[in-house]
Amino acid sequence: MLSFELLARIRKELFLTGSALYETIVAIAERVNRKVHILRLHSQATAILNQTHAIHRHIGQRVAALAAKPAAGMHPAASELAMLQDAIRTASDRIKGQQAALQVVERQIRELKIELAHEDLLTMQRELGLRDAGIERVVVARGAPVIGHPIGEFDLPAATRIVAVFRGPFLLPLSQTMTLRPDDIVILVGLRHDLVHWLPHFQQPAASKSA
Repeated sequence: MLSFELLARIRKELFLTGSALYETIVAIAERVNRKVHILRLHSQATAILNQTHAIHRHIGQRVAALAAKPAAGMHPAASELAMLQDAIRTASDRIKGQQAALQVVERQIRELKIELAHEDLLTMQRELGLRDAGIERVVVARGAPVIGHPIGEFDLPAATRIVAVFRGPFLLPLSQTMTLRPDDIVILVGLRHDLVHWLPHFQQPAASKSA
């Protein structure tokens, strides 16, 4: 018969395994929910833009109809011009409201994308830790040697890569011609000894580096 100690240990291991599985499922579900939320926000932004275009189109049609009257030998009545002015003012207010709503949606999309990017970086960091590699987040200092040079010209070791650049709240698209600015946040991945060697290029001003 199994001893009480062995039963207790098996029960504890099953509980821990179940907890880890549950946490993994929750993490996956949260990530999927974020992506679904981003898709919904994109759809919402598209709807706002379509509504704005519809307002512009409606006003444009009314303006064109009145502008065509003189060509047909007719003159717009004062009441028609007044109604058009009221319609333009109303349309302007509606468009301002749509623009404000669009800015809110865009900010939410940006925040969710940054959250997903940070999650990816944390996962990558855990995996790299098993290979004597690492991931570093560094803020570009003013006067750092890397400023003003295309990242494609950086003499990085073969195993070291710039995987992301944040400028303020924005995740920038990477390219070989991108140049860094002070206060940019750079995410580097590579072997630990290579990262230790390269981080000062982003952190220290060129004058102090040569001193």
